[in-house]
Amino acid sequence: MRGFILSLCMTLVVLAAVASAAVAGMHWWAGAGVGEAAGALLIVYGAGYVSGALLAPPPTDRLSPALGVVRLLAGLFLTALAFLFSLLLSLPWFVGPVAVFAAATVRHGRAAFVPPGWQPAFTWNGVLTGVAGAVVLVPFVLSALYMAPGEYPPVFLSVDTPYFLEKSHALVSADRFPPESLGVAGGFRPHHYGVHALSALITRGSGLAVHHTIFLIVVPLIAIGIVAAAVLLGRAVAPAMPLALTAPLLAISVPTFWYDFWSIIGPPVGNALGEMSIGPLRPLLINVEVWNVTTNIHNRAGYFLTLAGLATVAGALGGGTPRAGWTLPVFLMGAAVMFKSPVGLALTAGFALVQAVQVIRRRDIRLFVPAAATLALFGTLYVAFWVVPPGPEELRTIFSPWFHLDFLRGHEVLAGFIGDLAWLVLPALIVLHVRPAVPEPRHVALLLFALVPLLLVNTMRTVDMRQGLGVSSMNAEDWRNLLFPVPTLLHALALGLVAQRWSRLGRGLRAAVAVVIALTVVPAAVVSTLYARLVVGEIHNAHEFVDNRSMAEALATIPTSGTMIVTNDLRYPADGFSRENRQLQIPALFGHQAFAVNYFYEAYPFSPERRELQKLLESESWSPEIEQAARAHGWTHLLIHRDYIHPAAIPLERLFDNGVYAVYRFDTANVVAESE
Repeated sequence: MRGFILSLCMTLVVLAAVASAAVAGMHWWAGAGVGEAAGALLIVYGAGYVSGALLAPPPTDRLSPALGVVRLLAGLFLTALAFLFSLLLSLPWFVGPVAVFAAATVRHGRAAFVPPGWQPAFTWNGVLTGVAGAVVLVPFVLSALYMAPGEYPPVFLSVDTPYFLEKSHALVSADRFPPESLGVAGGFRPHHYGVHALSALITRGSGLAVHHTIFLIVVPLIAIGIVAAAVLLGRAVAPAMPLALTAPLLAISVPTFWYDFWSIIGPPVGNALGEMSIGPLRPLLINVEVWNVTTNIHNRAGYFLTLAGLATVAGALGGGTPRAGWTLPVFLMGAAVMFKSPVGLALTAGFALVQAVQVIRRRDIRLFVPAAATLALFGTLYVAFWVVPPGPEELRTIFSPWFHLDFLRGHEVLAGFIGDLAWLVLPALIVLHVRPAVPEPRHVALLLFALVPLLLVNTMRTVDMRQGLGVSSMNAEDWRNLLFPVPTLLHALALGLVAQRWSRLGRGLRAAVAVVIALTVVPAAVVSTLYARLVVGEIHNAHEFVDNRSMAEALATIPTSGTMIVTNDLRYPADGFSRENRQLQIPALFGHQAFAVNYFYEAYPFSPERRELQKLLESESWSPEIEQAARAHGWTHLLIHRDYIHPAAIPLERLFDNGVYAVYRFDTANVVAESE
């Protein structure tokens, strides 16, 4: 008891120091208000760790730090869903979160507030695990930090980032679900809003700016959660192996199956071996997408859910009483559909197959109860947030045998895909000839988990129901996102098979396993380090970089409420304005309502008509149809990008001009002509 009290006191001191440093850091680095930052951290503690007691009940002695982090994030995800249910039921936004918090405190009392126990102990195994995890994830966090300072994000990295911010802004002011699209006025689109809801919940409760919440709180928490979940999964599937080998391998997801890894790196590696030179490898060190070090918040949340879901399932399966301890894994897998929908589908279907096999093998139907609960949660969330709310029919899933196999053949990358699969399980392949010390049924479960996404992606595919606009050319390929959890599943399977034999492996085979793991982890860590250096020193060369400052100066002159913005330039500035029909900055910087600036991610029945109206602003002369459209559709402000085609004479009141962007106000009663 004395040891527990001492551990608790030390934990409280450490947590207080970390919280104080975090508040001071947010204020110094990003200009966040001290009160707002402190309030946001209190919400994280209450809505996350305390509410998470409903999913991971407090133990009688102490909670491990890794499980404490997983519980915190799981609690935040649970509270985010409660926030969305409040909007869905047209209740005040705080009703659901408060109800979840109250339920946790009533159910567990003071125990729900007890932090995880922590007893500091220096070991090289722990230090190497922490360093490797930090190196692999530093670009994700560092990129977020550089998007955080000031009253608006000064830069964007990754084209998905502004779209994420737009949806978070929309939920901050929403009183219904789905929220109105800020990129397309009057558009209501079902979407996996889970992480957006988490950021909106913290923002609405604390007053912290949306981009501060996302980049200073949500992103670092997800990164820490990935490392913690990797530690838990490593301990669950390979307890006999050093954590410094298992956790770093599980914390990365390379190959990703989105990019054909060995088809890309195979030729340079062959040339390097043939020439006995590292020269051919240098281009690979800047290919951040292949090494999966880019900033994508949805993907990182998906990694956390996959790792944490597998870790808790593996722990439950190995615990001797399969019906005990299932609440957390059931939630993580069933709720994943609202945080990364392909992950939710893959994990839920995989878990159902795993438990069905258990039922058949052990002839006990009760073993399917956790899978039934997961399916019920998945179905409830899908119906509630995708079927019930009004929205356009964007995609339809159809039967399509061998879709992914045909895709690989058509792109001539089938051999590379087979190489990717072999690379993921290579640590196990080199020791399979050694007889395992103790057979483990969990490894069969991991294999089944990994097979299900491969079966689904070769059984069905999506069809775009929209005509002319949207991402119809990519939607078939997007179905491959179902493979998202497979690399983590195969890494876990490989480690589990090696761990079965670890006590019987000689020094040579152990060294071979360590080398293979290093060949997977070290290149990703090197690329991560180089990219982090690029973000710090040459951010303008970072992945899909956009400088927001010129546009933000213009948008700052336009109120965010009661206005609707149109523009002459729908191109996104990254990579030399190479992306058309998605001007994502306008709704993302401050949360402005745009008439229609995103025809790529969102398309509605009225989108073709709006695209024709938009073209009026992309001409060299002003036409009366522009003012007619303004009156008909409620346009209030015109944002002109001067370096793109626009009317030479604009008969509107000019509010702002910085040489790059100009802002005009529609007011037919007071027209001021300008001739350029």
